Amino acid sequence: MRYATLPPLAGILLSVAACTDQSPVGPSALAANASNAATAASTPWARIVEGETGPGSLYALYIPEKWNGEAVYYVHGIRPPLAPITLGDQDNFFEVRDALGAQGYAFAYSSFSENGLAVKDGAQRTHQLRGLLHSQLPSTPQRSYVAGYSLGALIAMELGQKFPTHYDGVLAMCGMVGGTPRELQYVGDVRALFDAYYPGVLPGNAISAPSIPPTIEQVQAAVVAAITPTAANPQAPLGLYAIASTAQTPLAFAPLGSVGDPSSQAFRSLVGSLVTALYYQLLGTPDVLDRTHGHSPYDNRNTVYTMGTPVAPVPQLIPVIAAMIAASNQTVARFDITPDASNYLDRNYVPTGDLQIPVVSVHNLWDPLVPYPIHEPPFAQAVTDAGSSSMLLAQAVPNYGHCNFSTTVVLDAFKTLVASVNPTS
Repeated sequence: MRYATLPPLAGILLSVAACTDQSPVGPSALAANASNAATAASTPWARIVEGETGPGSLYALYIPEKWNGEAVYYVHGIRPPLAPITLGDQDNFFEVRDALGAQGYAFAYSSFSENGLAVKDGAQRTHQLRGLLHSQLPSTPQRSYVAGYSLGALIAMELGQKFPTHYDGVLAMCGMVGGTPRELQYVGDVRALFDAYYPGVLPGNAISAPSIPPTIEQVQAAVVAAITPTAANPQAPLGLYAIASTAQTPLAFAPLGSVGDPSSQAFRSLVGSLVTALYYQLLGTPDVLDRTHGHSPYDNRNTVYTMGTPVAPVPQLIPVIAAMIAASNQTVARFDITPDASNYLDRNYVPTGDLQIPVVSVHNLWDPLVPYPIHEPPFAQAVTDAGSSSMLLAQAVPNYGHCNFSTTVVLDAFKTLVASVNPTS
């Protein structure tokens, strides 16, 4: 079949930047000095207490003017391994924090003492906040909620499952609720298939990456160049559609316009999802390998890549894409996970379905980094299998992006959680 039926794609060179969701591991604000500072008159806080615990973990406690007797513990998302430790508002959560303070909630959060896939450290540092916050309040909180974004949502789930008598509810936003292995499998599969269709475009492979990774702009430029058709390779974009159509790598895209139109949100968000997955694979691989003692954290040895929901500019290309996916099983590089690495990922962390306290899980339907279909349905099934369905309320938001919820969406989700914990409130 002639590939001339596809529209030209040269216009994506600048448009991809517009659709790539702002990275939740971007540079944070400067770290705050440990202090006990008064707040501005326009804020709801009577006091802000900042300090340090453990080996360099910063924390901040917010005591409201009119405390309602309840507390919120916030867990931030993943941060670049080599970035400085800060209390910066990388998740744009401070507006939510202040809105909750106006409702009387005490608030606490930690920087952790390390960045990267710091599940264990994040859980330890966040759990430490309980004693720190209690020491600043007139009495023990009547109810405590733990909330987090992305990796922080996974940590929040771990705290809620390990300490159901210490926390009353969990708000998981854009969370890796299907567990760390599923997330690493997804980004690993995207990278392995990208290398199969576009060999040599990016440094490293599915289990290796430069110690200083390329920037997201560099990854974006390399990907766009690879998928843009040329006279020598007019079929270059087909690899993009093949990856998106593979059941194991359902690249998210906003269903607005045609995926064959470079000016459409559908196409731009599709490319943005590919760039996002590849960038995070490059960013996170050295950190994950360090945590698994250099052993492979990814396994596709026995994976059979299959056709999922077809993503094609025109229906006539679906058989071509299906043939490419079938052929990828012979061309893709294969990797084996080691038992110790597998055990590490399970411990850090895979939520069980046995929920003892209410959980509200909010997720964009078209999340480019933590895909909804990779995480939410398997988690919901595990909850159902454990007989805990009454404890889970999953909210699917018809939006594209990772953790780009409006303040209204987050506050409404928190209100739902509070009502689940205390139906009479």
